[in-house]
Amino acid sequence: MTYSNPPIPKLPGYTVSLPQSLGDKRLAKNQTLGYINGYQREDALREVRDLPPRDATATASPTQQQSPEATGTFGHSKSGMFADSPSKLPQWVENDRKVLRFFGYFKEGVVESNIENHRVRKIILFYYLEDGSMHVAEPKQDNSGIPQGTFIKRHVFLKDDGVSSFTPQDFAVGECVSIYGRTFFLVDADPFPRQWYEDNMSTTLQPALPYPDDPVDQYRSTFGLTKGAKGSGGTTNQRLDDFKGYIEARLGKPSHLLEGDKLRQFLENNKRVLRFWCVWDDRQSMYGDRRPYVLHYFLEDDTVEILELNENNSGRDPFPVFLRRTPLPKANLRGTATTTTQKPRKKDCYSPGDFRLGQYVNVYNRDFLLQDADRFTKAWLMDNLGFAPEELQPVEIREPESVLPKPALPPFNGYGTLQDSLQNCLSLVPKPPRRDMHRLMNKDKIILRFTVRMVDTDTHKHSPIDKQRRFVLSYFMMDDTIQVFEPPVRNSGIAGGKFLERQPVYKPNSEEVYTYTGLYVGATMEIYNRTFELCEADEYTYTYMENNKHVFIMADHEVLLKSLRAQATGKEDAIRTAFIEFDKDGSGKLSGEDFEAALRAAGLKFTRHQAISLKRRLDRDRSNSVPVHELMSLLGISDEQPAAS
Repeated sequence: MTYSNPPIPKLPGYTVSLPQSLGDKRLAKNQTLGYINGYQREDALREVRDLPPRDATATASPTQQQSPEATGTFGHSKSGMFADSPSKLPQWVENDRKVLRFFGYFKEGVVESNIENHRVRKIILFYYLEDGSMHVAEPKQDNSGIPQGTFIKRHVFLKDDGVSSFTPQDFAVGECVSIYGRTFFLVDADPFPRQWYEDNMSTTLQPALPYPDDPVDQYRSTFGLTKGAKGSGGTTNQRLDDFKGYIEARLGKPSHLLEGDKLRQFLENNKRVLRFWCVWDDRQSMYGDRRPYVLHYFLEDDTVEILELNENNSGRDPFPVFLRRTPLPKANLRGTATTTTQKPRKKDCYSPGDFRLGQYVNVYNRDFLLQDADRFTKAWLMDNLGFAPEELQPVEIREPESVLPKPALPPFNGYGTLQDSLQNCLSLVPKPPRRDMHRLMNKDKIILRFTVRMVDTDTHKHSPIDKQRRFVLSYFMMDDTIQVFEPPVRNSGIAGGKFLERQPVYKPNSEEVYTYTGLYVGATMEIYNRTFELCEADEYTYTYMENNKHVFIMADHEVLLKSLRAQATGKEDAIRTAFIEFDKDGSGKLSGEDFEAALRAAGLKFTRHQAISLKRRLDRDRSNSVPVHELMSLLGISDEQPAAS
């Protein structure tokens, strides 16, 4: 006789892992954790089947008792769709971020209301394929008066039986879903659920269905509580409103309640604001100013607020709110019994049609000029009030800038430098004059040196000893300063050394300093009532001026050649004769002094620096001589004299 254990009851929330036969001592637990493609997974346990009846167990054969279908390991039960097989990824990996979204509604009963007996509330149902959880959300609607958002938080929903959970087979467009006692009607789905049902369940969802009518919307449309078509001035709703107001007035309704439906105005114009830029000119009063402001008109309740625009460096504290949001009356309230606590009537306040660009708005005895509006405001005024585009052009409010007269500077007294003395006239606390950093960095150590001598003028005569003195004039390119130094000469009776400290030198009877443009061999400079002539320059000065001939015109030999060609027209014989006379040795070359003397004898005009530059250009072998035939060819004159007729 075989002994059989009685069936073990299965309690909710518990699992029993004891073998069915007490004689079976194999109590080992198989491993269920593993990895597939780098992801953790848990092997599905075999389902626990109900034990056969006691009589059937006693008469069953040993083979039937040991079959896998009769005996198994107790574990959780899963449907075939969501069970993990050893050959695929876990469900939470394969269906990660895959959500089935359905659109629907449910009807909510309304009691103690003569307008509606039920209300249609729209919902969105989300089903997460990774774990079978769900959540229901209700889209937020402005001014609905109902707390909306998440309707049911995300978790695994149980069906009405309280045991099984929802699966994708329970959802379809046009079907009803009962969740916690509420019946939800599904009317539409996203494209992803439709494709998922076709690929995985071979099911095609129905097209989108319309939402049912809400009794509140029907009531509002019947009694004219909704916005009609544009331009429909004599619609049925408007006539019903007029008739309704007349009946209510006959029945004794207060007049302040007959102004209009504030709820309709709020619902139609919520978050719609007209914005105008304006200016308040208060300069006629003491300490007044001309200030910019922005005016906001709220269409939802016909209120006005004015904000002050803060300008940079205006010297004012940032108080942005000039007028708090309130109805703006048109009447002058000063000197009347009206107080700020008394609410003005709607007909006595500003409306959108009263705001026109170029006109003034009286804000408690302050005139604000409207000068511009934003794009939404202009479009709303044209669409709703029929404003023409010409009436909405911005008004020019810029005033011509007044040029402040500059005080005349006193004449330079000669002490110090002109820049230092000028700082005392520009500011109370003198500041050092600004220096040209570009010249300081790029013209540093560039010094032009010339040999100079004193010459007589009409007002100043020099002694023969002073005429024999020679000086070295140094011009510093970095700051336009000049220094004069006298080389000492033995037995001359004059102590050499520094003749003029380095400083800017001003031209006679002028506030302009000498610059590099007036420096060339042959020029004269008056320095503190002494006239100096520039006799010659060093090699560095000649080279620097020739390399920058676009600045130093006297060092450009091409300019001299063009001038000599123009002057040589008709003087070919005189030029040829002068060159032959000064070429005393018949070598065909002229020295530097003879070259200049020959050009002067021919009646040609030039400066010494130009002649030196041309001589340096033609003296290629550095022999201090100029080839006559080459100079003649440059001037366009032939060497041979024409035969006498």
